[in-house]
Amino acid sequence: MIGIIILIVAIVVVLAVTPFVLDEKGYVLISFNNTTIEGTIVSFCIMAAITAAVLYLTYKLVRYLLSIYHNTKHGFFARSQERKHAAIEQALWSAINDDYEHVEQALSGNSVPSKFEDIRLALLAKAALTNNQADKALERLFEISPENQLKVAKLWLASGDSSAIESQMRTSAEAKKATPLELKLYAEVLVQQQHFTALEEFLPRLLRKKALNETQWTQLFNAYFSALDDDKLTGKYKQLPKKLQAHAHNAYLMQMAQAGQLSVIESDLIKMVKHNEQHLLLANILSKTTAADAVKLQTTIQERLKKDDSNNALLLALACLANAQGDYDLAARIFDKALNSDNKKQFFEQAVLSYKNSAQAEKALVLYQ
Repeated sequence: MIGIIILIVAIVVVLAVTPFVLDEKGYVLISFNNTTIEGTIVSFCIMAAITAAVLYLTYKLVRYLLSIYHNTKHGFFARSQERKHAAIEQALWSAINDDYEHVEQALSGNSVPSKFEDIRLALLAKAALTNNQADKALERLFEISPENQLKVAKLWLASGDSSAIESQMRTSAEAKKATPLELKLYAEVLVQQQHFTALEEFLPRLLRKKALNETQWTQLFNAYFSALDDDKLTGKYKQLPKKLQAHAHNAYLMQMAQAGQLSVIESDLIKMVKHNEQHLLLANILSKTTAADAVKLQTTIQERLKKDDSNNALLLALACLANAQGDYDLAARIFDKALNSDNKKQFFEQAVLSYKNSAQAEKALVLYQ
């Protein structure tokens, strides 16, 4: 705009100076349709200069007004964006500190930048799950955009209904470059949906990809075996390849003990008595059983305790086995000796069971305190 005004002024100056240089008065005649403008060059130049000045001042005024508008608009949106960023930031800090009540307060009534909307929904779903509001959590999860659904797979699993993402998880897990996390999550989805045929076909790939550590294998097989009928446990376990049986062994023993089938696994449990590092695991397995017929196992434990009567893990195993066989007096006496602050939480139920059934209710009450 400035350049155009300068050009006009230059033309006007040339026109104004020309008559004096040529020593001619000079006239200007402009005709357009039925309109005619006539005058001397000097008067024309004066009018052109005035017009240029008016145009320049008008231009400056319009620019000033536009700058005021843009600054006001920018300030308004900047404050709005600042509020949105503050809401998501406050929610994230609250989530880090496991304060999901404040997460919900920060996000329920506030909007966030559009790129964080799915994170907002995920945090609200997490808050709802923390408050045992599965239905509310599912509502939030369904609102998350399809491209981000796999990023909240754990929330779907925690909601108890992962069917909505099963097909996506399968596609992701079957990809050549599937990550260990994607493989693990798909296995968890299959367990939750009780699609055991698909899980059984998928287990060898989990093994080849080394997707799970030992703890995760045990958790997976615990969930798998716990969903099976008791009379199918041994058959399903034996159908597994040997390498998978090694990962499933502890979970299988735990579930068989819980099913009261100690006689089937008694020889495996006796082998554990021979290894000190497996004594606590043995106690954990026996703490799950409610009925037992394992005289040989009991004898083996007692023989080992004669050589090492301070073996606390074996004492706990014997106490749990005594409970399962209905010998509550023996179990109570052992718990008097073996129960301590380190194992009280883990063997609380077994100890209470022995005390209640051996007419020592006051000891059971102490444990509840």
